Amino acid sequence: MAAQKSKNILWKIHQWVGLYVGIVIAALSLTGAVAVFIPEIDSFLERDFLLQNSLKNLQPVSGIVSTVQSQYPEFQILGVQPPSSDLHPLIIDIYKEQAPYDSERYQVFVNPYTGEILGTKDHLNSLSNYLRQVHVRLMDAWWGRQLVGLAGIGLVMLCVTGLLIYGQFMKNQVFGAIRKKNLRILMADWHKMVGVSALAFNLMIGATGAWLGLQPVLIKWLDIKAPNAYKRADKILDPKDDVLQPYDYWQALTIAKSEIPGFIPTQVIPSKDGTNTLEIKGDAGRLPFEPHISKVVLDKTSLEILNSYDIREQAFLDKFYYLQEGLHFGRFGGIFLKIAYALLGLTSGILSITGFFIYLIRKKKTADEKAEVKKTIFIYSISTIFLIVLLGAAVIFIGYAYATMVVTPAVYLFLLTFISYHLFKYWKREKEPKKLIHENS
Repeated sequence: MAAQKSKNILWKIHQWVGLYVGIVIAALSLTGAVAVFIPEIDSFLERDFLLQNSLKNLQPVSGIVSTVQSQYPEFQILGVQPPSSDLHPLIIDIYKEQAPYDSERYQVFVNPYTGEILGTKDHLNSLSNYLRQVHVRLMDAWWGRQLVGLAGIGLVMLCVTGLLIYGQFMKNQVFGAIRKKNLRILMADWHKMVGVSALAFNLMIGATGAWLGLQPVLIKWLDIKAPNAYKRADKILDPKDDVLQPYDYWQALTIAKSEIPGFIPTQVIPSKDGTNTLEIKGDAGRLPFEPHISKVVLDKTSLEILNSYDIREQAFLDKFYYLQEGLHFGRFGGIFLKIAYALLGLTSGILSITGFFIYLIRKKKTADEKAEVKKTIFIYSISTIFLIVLLGAAVIFIGYAYATMVVTPAVYLFLLTFISYHLFKYWKREKEPKKLIHENS
């Protein structure tokens, strides 16, 4: 009796979490499967900026930055990305902060051998930024990231309850066996097989997604500091002079590479607050850590090493802190790992769709009723895909900021309507037996 009661509780948890979180998980599943390829998408879209040939001498970056600054006087320099090969351009990240929804951020592509500006890319309204923002925060500027974190917790709960519910059942069935007695059993078998096959992956994705989504709140509540944070205590220059202070960019990269074995610099960030420093971020080895975590900090004038941080040499807690994003997006093992991540990432969406199908069709008896369920599932699925594509087009052709003006309130209006509707149904369902009892008394 107790065992049956526990199983019923697990069923209810699994069912209700799936119903309320499933649509978000399905959307995150689809966008996440594409988001793992963001670097490859960027490389494809930026192929026109590749150089035809390389030359012997590299131009001083301080002069290149001055040229860019003169052409974009209202923008501040966020950082300078070094070329990833001899035929790749130098990328200067510039930003102009204005009134809400009017800020601008561009990447300026420059030939490092001649100093010629090859073109610009609108970062905020790019496809890669859209993919990241819709996956990380559902394009919701208020609490979207936290909603995604809660969806991650929901996915973990679904994995655990699903294992407890189906674990015993799967012992009596050959793994991979798909019964074709009827449509509900067919979907249920696929649901169980996919769930068990991708269980470990979805547990990892759910746990890391929960941490990444709730991270802003958790680090504030728990007073957690970034392990690799370093800031020079003294202000060496006036901030205005710091911005104009010249430095040897290429020599700084050489020093950083010699400081950390196997270091690949990806970002160079000059100080603007008077500390007169260069922060050179990058990656050290193909390891499952967050990008740009290892770093070397230099004095901007003398290029003296002030601080270095090699993630491979840090304590376990530091490594664990920076492991979450690397594991979540799988950008550490090459293209074949990313393909595996994309395919496995789709399984949580498949589980959401099949679970929703099983729930709807369970009490349907006639062929017409079952056909209506299939039609409903199809419409939900196509509508979700269409909405994601439509939002992507809106970001690229209208602007990310303006798209969020519509999406952010729409997310909460949908949640309010959805929750209110189901609370009303629950209240009505609970009230009905009492009404019958009253009428029969």
